Amino acid sequence: MVIKLVFGALEGDKIDLPVHYNRPLQGLFYYLMSDTVPKYHDLGTRSEDRKLKLFTFSRIYPHNSFKVVNRRMVFKGFFNIYFASPIDKLVKAVLHSINEQKVVRIEKNYFTLMKYEVINNEVDEEMLVKTLSPITAYSTIILPNGNRYTHYFSPYSSDFKKLIEENLKRKASALGIVIKNNNFYIEPYGITEKNEKLLFYKDIIIKGWTGYFILKGETQLLKLALNSGLGAKNAQGFGMILSVEKNSIRERSFLELAEEG
Repeated sequence: MVIKLVFGALEGDKIDLPVHYNRPLQGLFYYLMSDTVPKYHDLGTRSEDRKLKLFTFSRIYPHNSFKVVNRRMVFKGFFNIYFASPIDKLVKAVLHSINEQKVVRIEKNYFTLMKYEVINNEVDEEMLVKTLSPITAYSTIILPNGNRYTHYFSPYSSDFKKLIEENLKRKASALGIVIKNNNFYIEPYGITEKNEKLLFYKDIIIKGWTGYFILKGETQLLKLALNSGLGAKNAQGFGMILSVEKNSIRERSFLELAEEG
């Protein structure tokens, strides 16, 4: 289930957020879930020996232009945030809390929900999607000196595609989703080096990729991708995607797509 939330600042106040706002925004969603699903932050959804957090959220999309001042994002007016989970109870918990409280807060910013919309993503065996937050895929290596090194993969590498597929199938297993056809395919569409993004989360740099991707495979897997995100760190605000019509961008150049991402 995917929802689009439209917020506005109280009394027309300006909105002043850190540029790297994933952690406070994640905290807001955990807080909103806590009344209905109080233990999800700690327990998540079990998958063998792993604990999965099966939700994701987008970047913040202001309706008007914004400025960056001292590593903070400043703007006025309304803004959109998308939230998704394959567990409808989590999405309904977020909506219930917002409707009950009327006002929500991130740092010293207070917002009110202006409206929300349930997004109906069209699912087909082959589809084009765009990112609403960067997709990240990585592996961690233990160096001879004992330090940990994280290597992030490009969307054009086979490791990127393999990790995306393994992650998605792990989520399906945790949810008890039976996949008739295990085939899954992901391919970048018009992505260049300009689509690589660096974000900080708890003072750690995370690399991800924005832009358009072609997905093919079992429709149950593709639906799960839309509801849970692609790649790693979905619950930290990475990997959210939305389906788009191929015809709507077919005539546009790869350069335009890269600039948009």
